[in-house]
Amino acid sequence: MLISWNWISDFVDLNGIDPESAAERLTMAGLEVAGVNKLCPESLSKVISAQIIAKEPHPEADKLSLCQVTDGQGEFTIVCGASNMKAGDFVALAPLKTRLPNGMTIKKAKIRGVVSIGMLCSASEMGFEEDSAGIMILPENSPLGKPVVDLLGLQDTILEFEITPNRGDCLSVIGVAREIAAIYKRKFTLPEISLQESPKKSSDLAAITISDTDLCPRYVGRVVNDVVLGESPLWLKARLKAAGVRPISNVVDVSNYVMLETGQPLHAFDLDLLQKSQIDVRRAGSSNKFITLDEEERKIDPDTLMICDGKEPVAIAGIMGGLNSEINSETKNVLIESAFFQPASIRRSARLLNLSTEASYRFERGVDSQATARAATRAAELLQNLAQGKVAQGAIDICPAPRSMPKITFRPAKANALLGLELDLDSIKDILARLDIEIVAEQSGTLIVIPPAWRFDLEREVDLIEEVARLFGYDRVPVTAPTLSDPEVKDAPEVAALLRVREAMQAFGYCEAVNYSFIDPQAVVKLDFAAESRFFDFVKLKNPISSEMAVMRTTLLPGLLTNLNDNLRVNVKNIRLFEVGRTFFAVTGQKQPAEELYISGVACGRRYHEHFSAADETVDFFDLKGVLEEIASTLNLELEFAAENYFPCLTPGQAAAIKFGDLEVGSVGQLDHKVAAAYGIDQDLFLFELALKPLLEKSAQTAVTYQGLARFPAVYRDLAFLVNKTVAAGSMLDYMQGQHKLLTAVEVFDLFQGDSLPSGKKSLAFRLTFQDMNKTLTDKKVNAIIAKLIKGIETTFQGEVR
Repeated sequence: MLISWNWISDFVDLNGIDPESAAERLTMAGLEVAGVNKLCPESLSKVISAQIIAKEPHPEADKLSLCQVTDGQGEFTIVCGASNMKAGDFVALAPLKTRLPNGMTIKKAKIRGVVSIGMLCSASEMGFEEDSAGIMILPENSPLGKPVVDLLGLQDTILEFEITPNRGDCLSVIGVAREIAAIYKRKFTLPEISLQESPKKSSDLAAITISDTDLCPRYVGRVVNDVVLGESPLWLKARLKAAGVRPISNVVDVSNYVMLETGQPLHAFDLDLLQKSQIDVRRAGSSNKFITLDEEERKIDPDTLMICDGKEPVAIAGIMGGLNSEINSETKNVLIESAFFQPASIRRSARLLNLSTEASYRFERGVDSQATARAATRAAELLQNLAQGKVAQGAIDICPAPRSMPKITFRPAKANALLGLELDLDSIKDILARLDIEIVAEQSGTLIVIPPAWRFDLEREVDLIEEVARLFGYDRVPVTAPTLSDPEVKDAPEVAALLRVREAMQAFGYCEAVNYSFIDPQAVVKLDFAAESRFFDFVKLKNPISSEMAVMRTTLLPGLLTNLNDNLRVNVKNIRLFEVGRTFFAVTGQKQPAEELYISGVACGRRYHEHFSAADETVDFFDLKGVLEEIASTLNLELEFAAENYFPCLTPGQAAAIKFGDLEVGSVGQLDHKVAAAYGIDQDLFLFELALKPLLEKSAQTAVTYQGLARFPAVYRDLAFLVNKTVAAGSMLDYMQGQHKLLTAVEVFDLFQGDSLPSGKKSLAFRLTFQDMNKTLTDKKVNAIIAKLIKGIETTFQGEVR
């Protein structure tokens, strides 16, 4: 936002304050000034006022004139191509060696035989306008020889602000002037508005109703008749251009000028184009198309607030006017709109329309509802003075529900404690008074205050404490090191356990992924879960970012499968990813969803990094089973695996349900090729999903025990059995591990199936470890245990030792 330093001086005395130091003080007070720049280049100060003494045609050119001009010190002959001046006019003279903003340097020149000393400038040549029809004519009786930028008040400095969203009150000259007055302890003054009202009454010329008082608590209208449309004066155009606003016409420029000055957006309607001279503020309803001032046809949401006349919409409230009621060359009578619209409504409508304007930018942040009438009156005054308008008596002010500011309890002692200051009560009262914060009661060191109507951001005591710090000066708040104790800090058991799980996954070469908690419901459909399963108990978002993020996730797998596919598309073939995150399930009869913590992983590609010494093997079911066993071991727990297909998206025979005691806590296996294809994946991949909550709860209750190293050697034996193919190796492992206390470990080290074996048979080889902590085991003892195991396998599994 750009603001003129001279414009600020209309409201606060700036004597003794330079723009650069003010910029620094404002920035330290929370209003960041990003730049301080001169409005006009220094060289332009050489352009001075002069008067044309005589004008006559050029003897050698029909379209040129010879002007004899004086600057009060001497006379000059100027050859000029413009025709809009006459003898006696005051003009802008660029003497020799003057450099203009367009890069031209004025030199003595002979034009058709006549020497021209200097140049009479147009407004465009001086950079004040984009285009000019002739040279600039200065006001009558302008003092001669004075810099034109000084005469026109253009010797100015522009401050560039970056206003934070909570300080909508500073999106105006008056708002910044208030801040400077408060910082420098100077008086802020609003100039008196002078109107000469006509006998006609505004209420007789127009009618205003508010059908939706929730979205529009106040609407003010003023009527100005018989305006003469034309150009704005140079001073007003210069102020608009300095603020980055393009001048259009005096009526439109007045609306923009008052908005920049007060922060209150205005709109000027051609009153004669309003059907029945009526205004009704209501929601769009069935009126779903509207052409705005930029000649764009826009689709209007039914809940968008509209300004309507007696027949149809004429403006989108707080955003942009309509083409059907715009100010044009035939406009004579004007209705000035000044209103307060609910910020949330304007923000929503602007986003739906993808349309942001200077007006919507201010309404979204909130405007002073108590200043709407003054802004309309200020605009009427300017139309009276600049467009020869006749201002009708009074304003039509519809305010069914006046907005009141909250009372806030403020404790000065609390402010001092929080800020580390020792301000006395009078100093704090002075700061509050400079901010126009009214003290309505005081008792036992506590103040009851009411913030001004333009300060939407002051709602709590801590907001007022921040204001005290701002005005006192952040740079004056003493810097002290905080007092810290040094207790032993320990992570919560769950946090420490999750850290160990993550470290285990990383040790296996897995990279952690972090995905949105929002997913496309179709991503779950692709996983082939049964329609009645809990995976479809979605928590739906009321206002989703997109249709692909419409529900809260019930499984982590869609995100990981998408991540894996993204990697495959850029030719990354060996992938290991995991994610720890929460899933969300809607619960019938409850407002809050159920949240559950899960870990999921996906893997594909080579088992080992490509190397001449590494086997060319790919990831399989047992790799992920080993990862899950390590997770359990990390938590001092054990998992069991059952040959069941808990997840229908997994390939039969290559999947297992994960069990923890009596609980089914997840599933692991190879993703079915059809499901993989639905995700755009065309290679074998394996995945798992595991509920962490029951594991973490049990882990927290499990004490870690230790035992000393064995003093006596272990004994190892290998056994191979011929069994039916339907016999699960896990069942045999469980059986053997429970047969004798000296049998400390059993593991499968070989599986063989082939034509050399009887039909329907397979060979399973086991490595057995025997250990006695108190003595050395003898072969006799080990052989006795093995004989018992063999007999048990033969009886229980119909196995045959090989």
